[in-house]
Amino acid sequence: MGLLILFFTISGCEKDERLYSAPDVPIGTQSATFAMGENYENQLWFEFSTQKTASNAFGLWDIAFSWSEKNNIIINTGKHSNYGVTYSEGTNFRDFRFIDVSKYEWTFDNPNGHSDSLSFSGWWESYQMGKAKPKDRLYIINRGVDSLGSKKFIKLKMLGREGASYHFQWGILTDTIPHDVYISAKNDYNYAYYSFSSEKEVFNEPFTRDNWDMVITTYKQTVTEETLGTTLPYILRGVLTNPNKVKVLELNNIVDFNTIDLKYAKALILSDFLNEIGYDWKTWSLTANKYTVNQKKIFIILDAKGNYFKMRFVDFYNDKGEKGYPKIAWELLK
Repeated sequence: MGLLILFFTISGCEKDERLYSAPDVPIGTQSATFAMGENYENQLWFEFSTQKTASNAFGLWDIAFSWSEKNNIIINTGKHSNYGVTYSEGTNFRDFRFIDVSKYEWTFDNPNGHSDSLSFSGWWESYQMGKAKPKDRLYIINRGVDSLGSKKFIKLKMLGREGASYHFQWGILTDTIPHDVYISAKNDYNYAYYSFSSEKEVFNEPFTRDNWDMVITTYKQTVTEETLGTTLPYILRGVLTNPNKVKVLELNNIVDFNTIDLKYAKALILSDFLNEIGYDWKTWSLTANKYTVNQKKIFIILDAKGNYFKMRFVDFYNDKGEKGYPKIAWELLK
């Protein structure tokens, strides 16, 4: 498990406040530094109202299954730039033993998290009484890394969902007899996670779904390259928020951080995009030969408990000048 560094400071003169029962958060602007590591090997989880943190290794899972009735299935495309999914209709598992990558259209999950933006969107044709009937599709997952050998390409067929239990079969391309897997999504977590490398369920979310707000992690997103005028998929390091009721809005250079109060925040229309905070609070500077942080990007965050916070990034380096140590300043709005 990676090292997590966390600091809190209190600043500013305070006036008398009305009684406020929850949450028990220090008054004034706080700061916290998170240790992703120079190679971004860690992902960091944080809840504003309790200041709880956790750190675990990035990339331990490949595919995950949602507890909700949306039947979402997500893939861990941040593991490699070529990580993607395609499918073939009405194809027999045993007969599909070779793939010409150039003949298929490959997709990856949009990190906004919306159901219709996922590679496995529409895997089921009906969902009634807690049962999902799958479409006859054979999915192919390109895990991108050549060193995975025969496990670079995975073929997978969904067989359905009943209650919290998903049923699927998978194997490498040359397999004629699949692994038969049942995995149960627990209703106190967002997803149940599975690894094709370890061939078993893995634990990813360190907190139950009501008890974290954001994770600083690695993911893939299509980015517009301004100099070329094209859009390309990039592996990025940034923030994704909890899909369970957390909402965010970015304010870019339109208001001073110190002037934002609760009344101002409540008048805003917040977004449910999981990547609203995202990655572009930092940019690479050719002149400085390092990342620079835009402190004028301010984020208003509404957590699942109804608390409003304001937050901005202030650094991406530790005291030794090592990248991968994002630092935030944040404050509970009361």
